[in-house]
Amino acid sequence: MKQGNIKFETGLVEMSVNDVRTIQFNPSDVGFAQDLYGLASKLGNIQKEKAAEFEAVKDDTAAYFDISKAEDQEMRRAVDDFFGEGFCAAVFPGIRLYAMADGLTVIENFLYAVMDKMDDDITANMAKRNERIAKYTAKYKEYQKK
Repeated sequence: MKQGNIKFETGLVEMSVNDVRTIQFNPSDVGFAQDLYGLASKLGNIQKEKAAEFEAVKDDTAAYFDISKAEDQEMRRAVDDFFGEGFCAAVFPGIRLYAMADGLTVIENFLYAVMDKMDDDITANMAKRNERIAKYTAKYKEYQKK
């Protein structure tokens, strides 16, 4: 029996994150988008849950810092669960995920960078898709039932 091999593009890309860690994903995969938005929602929920605790200790600086640390640890677990163990330690070393940088939190900067990549990739793929469909439609037109 002859054996063959079929190779095709899966859309997976491997991207370096600040030159310290790589992530692999298909930027056009709606499932990945759903999971990424789920992570963002989970981080927002953690922040909302801690807001009441922050309010309750607003005059106790030490307690406020303890809650902030616990919030960051919980968020890091969520991000590490999504992108892999040790992701936060490598990408955000010694930085709280809600630390500000360039007008956003560092986790927002990261998530928006991934979302920008997804948007660019989807736009490029949709343009290619129409071209490829036209090619195959023309190629097999003679076999269509009339």
